[in-house]
Amino acid sequence: MNVRKRNIHRKPTTGRGSIALSRNGSPTTPKGRATLPTARAKSLRIVIADDHVLIRELVASMVSGKAPSCDVVAEAGTAAEAIAACREHLPDLLVLDVNMPGRTGVDAVPDIKKASPKTRILLCCGTVTERELLAALQAGADGFMEKSNSRAEFLNAIEQVARGENYLCTKSVNILSKVMRETPNERSGREGKSPLTAREKEIIRLIAAGRSSKEIATKLFLSVSTVETHRANLMTKIEAHNVAQLVRYALDNGLMDPAAP
Repeated sequence: MNVRKRNIHRKPTTGRGSIALSRNGSPTTPKGRATLPTARAKSLRIVIADDHVLIRELVASMVSGKAPSCDVVAEAGTAAEAIAACREHLPDLLVLDVNMPGRTGVDAVPDIKKASPKTRILLCCGTVTERELLAALQAGADGFMEKSNSRAEFLNAIEQVARGENYLCTKSVNILSKVMRETPNERSGREGKSPLTAREKEIIRLIAAGRSSKEIATKLFLSVSTVETHRANLMTKIEAHNVAQLVRYALDNGLMDPAAP
C-alpha cells in the first residue's frame, strides 16, 4: 500500500533572537537572571486523504503556511490508505475527502476511529447532502465542510476540530435545522416515499448485482443508451457520485436482489 509521507518542520531559531542558557540549563535574560522555562507547543500531526494529488498538496501548503508547528505526517489517496495511515501514525487530525474511488470517506469513519480512537476527523465534500451529512455524524465524524468554502473557513475548521470541538459549515447547519424542524409525520412520510420509478428500481437492483449496462440492456430489452440515461438519472436523484454510493443506497433501502440473475 502506497501511503506518501511528508514532514513540515519549524526552522531552529539562531542568532540574535536565540535564548541563552544558564549553567543549570534554564533560560536566562540578557543580564544573566534565570527565567522559568517556556512550554514548547505540541505539534499537530495531520494526515490528508484525497484522491486528487493537487488537493492534497494545496491542503498541506495551507496548513503549513498557517501554522509551522503542524506536521503533515502522511497523505492517502483512498479510504483504505487513510485507515492504514491513521493506524501507523496515530495522527491528531485527519482531513478526509468524502467521495473517493471505491469506499467512501463516510463509510471509512468507523474503521478509522477503531484504528486510531483519538484521531479527530474533518470530512470535506464537493456538495453537502442531507444523507451524507447525517451518515457522517452518526458514524462519528467531528466536522463536515464543503470544498467551496473559503481558505479562512477551512483553516478555522481545522483549528476548531483539533481543539476537540465539532465543526459544521453553514450549509450543513441549515440542513440540520431543516431536519430538526420537521415533525415525525413529515419526516416519516418523506423517507417512506421513494424518488425512484419502478424501472429505475429494477435497474438499480441489477447495477447492485454487478451487471454492466450492456447486460442490463439485454435483460430488460432496452438499448444501452437508454440504460445509461437511467443510470445517470439514478445518480442525480439519490445524490450518488459513484457506483459504491449507488449500491449503498440500494442496501439501505431494501433494493438489493440476492436472486438477480
